[in-house]
Amino acid sequence: MQTFIRKFSLLLLASPLAVMGQNGKGNYTPLPLKDLSAFEKKASNWSVQSGFSINPVSTSKATLTPGEGILVGTPGSSITSKVKAGDLRLSVEFMVSPGAEGYVILPGNQKVLISDNGGGNETNSLTSGYIGQFPIQNAAKAPGLWQSLELAYDAAVPQLPNSARLNKLSLNGVTVLETVYLPLTNPVTTEPISFEVKKGTIAFRNIGYQLLASRKPVILENLTYKVFSDKWDSKTYEKLSHEGKATTLTQEVTNGMREFHLFYEGDIEATEAGDYIFTTIYQGNVFSLDVDGKNVINTGESSSQENHSGTVALTQGKHKFKLHYSRFPWRQPALGLRVEKAGIRPYDLHVLSSLPEPEPKPYISVTPDMRPEMVRSFILLDGEKNKRTHCISVGSPQGWNYTVDLSRGALLQAWRGQFANVTEMWYERGEPQLLFPAGLTVPVSGKSSLAVLENARAAWKDSSDINFLGYKLDGQGIPAFRYAIGGATISDKMVSGSNGITRSFQVEGTPKGNIYALLGSGKDIVLVEKGLYQIDNRYYVQLDKKAGAMIRPSGEGKELILPISGATSYTMFW
Repeated sequence: MQTFIRKFSLLLLASPLAVMGQNGKGNYTPLPLKDLSAFEKKASNWSVQSGFSINPVSTSKATLTPGEGILVGTPGSSITSKVKAGDLRLSVEFMVSPGAEGYVILPGNQKVLISDNGGGNETNSLTSGYIGQFPIQNAAKAPGLWQSLELAYDAAVPQLPNSARLNKLSLNGVTVLETVYLPLTNPVTTEPISFEVKKGTIAFRNIGYQLLASRKPVILENLTYKVFSDKWDSKTYEKLSHEGKATTLTQEVTNGMREFHLFYEGDIEATEAGDYIFTTIYQGNVFSLDVDGKNVINTGESSSQENHSGTVALTQGKHKFKLHYSRFPWRQPALGLRVEKAGIRPYDLHVLSSLPEPEPKPYISVTPDMRPEMVRSFILLDGEKNKRTHCISVGSPQGWNYTVDLSRGALLQAWRGQFANVTEMWYERGEPQLLFPAGLTVPVSGKSSLAVLENARAAWKDSSDINFLGYKLDGQGIPAFRYAIGGATISDKMVSGSNGITRSFQVEGTPKGNIYALLGSGKDIVLVEKGLYQIDNRYYVQLDKKAGAMIRPSGEGKELILPISGATSYTMFW
């Protein structure tokens, strides 16, 4: 039975892969990890390494490579940074050993839990991301895969004494907590950031922070505007309605016109040099922002005040800018522009009335209950311009989900956690007909999963000689997709369990050639132990130790392929 959860809300990878060094990220200031000098005092249970690897299904010790860039901890004393923070943003990558548990400790002694609980579907106080409140879903990865954590935190809330506020916490790109108020025993001005390991071994890298201030180093000056009455979708602008000077950025200078193109020009006065992120929030057909003649943001339709961002490096002083905005005649106009940089809170460059409160837009989801759910839709993968049109997504009550491109016999994507966001399919006209995964997604190759090859060195044939024959449901409602290939019929069945997705192929008939299955592709594929492979930092493939899987080069990357005949199976997990 399909369950529709409608919530009205405003849109406002043993990893044998050793990673060397530490990279800075965006506007975050990196915490140096050449040694332990960035911390208050050394502790015997902490060290800095350049390589770190863990077997995800073994209790063997982690393999360390001496060097710099990775902070490694075991149970014992916590380690405290010399950086003292109040309100901050924090970004960190971490890897856990099987059974590990530890904390990132924020000012005010607020502890964010990180733990080995990647296989579970339910959330509780042992789920990664827990801080005073259960995460809305389990977005943790398996041991041996690097994970990412980002958060925005206010160590003090002026309107609520003795309280801190977690504004947002994302785990592996999935938002798991928002706007959580946390009690403080004592008021906090600034305190250090700490790390603690209670069980197992945990590694940290790419630790970056922003100490947030409320100053405003950018203002808009010398604003002029022109309003054209050409149709909303016009590509030329000739009908000048009116023009003038302005003291602030607002769409209200259009005086309620139903169709218009609004152009602003002026100066950006920057009192501090740096990389600035400009974010537009608008509702309309067109928005573009140019600074010093270079395009920073150029987007198309925005029907629900979506956010679009661009980054530009500004020197101290004045910079010319130009802005173009066009509204939809059937929706109210809405125009906003926000700016931020390292250490600066985002703030608005528009007046409040220029960005009216948006109409509530429902979040429509499909949630499997007792049996799997299947949804036909279009799918648009990252990096692809065209939609995949013959797709079916299958969600399981166990929380392991996937999408198949039926026309190519291709596994397109797999994810764990909540199943499907179908808002763009079922809300209003649902014109995009796009389904979006609602949990922790791992990219897969998107190529056909099956091919007939002359030998194990022949290039992979994507979607060659594959015909979809339909699917059959078993007694539990699990589909088995059937394909005709090479004169044989293959049944492809994916079953969700407690620790991953087990995929089984059954070959019927006598194929005209050798049939292979593509188990994974990426920049690097590593044999962790016999029968266990890691695909980049994305997921693991586990199969019978006697199976004849092969790692082979493919362009600039690698592929993991397996000859199949009779009944063949493997499991993927992350």
